Amino acid sequence: MLLTVKEMEVLCVLHSGTLSATLDAHRDAATKKDAPSARLSDINNLIEKLSRMNEGDIVFIAFEPEQ
Repeated sequence: MLLTVKEMEVLCVLHSGTLSATLDAHRDAATKKDAPSARLSDINNLIEKLSRMNEGDIVFIAFEPEQ
């Protein structure tokens, strides 16, 4: 699975030790009234990607090219 830099940042902040706990933390963050709206799309994209993970899947980070 390939993650963007912004998705990886969100993952690092909300990582909770296991996939299920991490998904719960992301879902909780996405539904809070004070959720950071600028990061909401990153959180939702990451929830979708993590939800599709299978045993043995590996996560990679993709660095954006410098402008």
